Amino acid sequence: MRVLLLGTTGNLGSRCLQALIAHKHTVIVVVRNVPKLQSMMSPVLLGQIHAIVEGDATDFVALEKAILDHDIEGIIDVAGNVVPPWQESVMPKIARAVTHAAVAVGKQRGKPLRAWISSGIVSLEYPGTGYLFSDYMPKTGVNQHTGVRDVVEVIPLSKLKWSLYGSAGMYSNRKQGQFEPLDAPIPHDLLVKANSPPGWEKTWVERIPLIGVYLNPLYMILVHYQTRYEAVADFLAEDLEKEDSEWIGKKVGVKEKSKKDV
Repeated sequence: MRVLLLGTTGNLGSRCLQALIAHKHTVIVVVRNVPKLQSMMSPVLLGQIHAIVEGDATDFVALEKAILDHDIEGIIDVAGNVVPPWQESVMPKIARAVTHAAVAVGKQRGKPLRAWISSGIVSLEYPGTGYLFSDYMPKTGVNQHTGVRDVVEVIPLSKLKWSLYGSAGMYSNRKQGQFEPLDAPIPHDLLVKANSPPGWEKTWVERIPLIGVYLNPLYMILVHYQTRYEAVADFLAEDLEKEDSEWIGKKVGVKEKSKKDV
């Protein structure tokens, strides 16, 4: 698939670049800072990028042009950083620009594009409650992710085959240095579930009177839902190989398998 990647110089985006290329996708990247990209990636990996488009991910006109110019079929948007509540987040703006451009091109072609948009685990359902995680948290702490969700989930699948990745904490054991091409895909070992986190557990924290139902999501997310960047990147790249993914039109949660999950 010909994939447009946004957020390539970020922690997850850099791994997505490696994974997409390892899965034999043709990758076009949109970055604001080309020198930063060049400093992060080895010459060999840079040479495997089909095209580098310098631009702003909030500029839907530029994004639409990039999609058309490079005959894009799929999009991975992992751009934008989580910022403190008192700062304005660009994540919803990026999601709005990406989806606007993708829908416009899909309309021209008569066929919707495929897109993965990164949001947060707070956009998923809190198992057993009938509510979302965001309903149990201060709006100022979650509106960056819920803003992305609100932009994406109202789009008809006839216009865009979207999926929302509900990210929690992520980490990597990778050593410092430039990113190199992968010899082959690194298979992920993730539990994946639509609409709510997979492998959710009720813990002793939830039994704390009055506040347990609020504290348990924070405890579970911090302790049990930390995932490797490389695993998430492989999952996204692998899914774009599928013509009709089961995750289209879904908010998706992931979890690294533990001994309990095996």
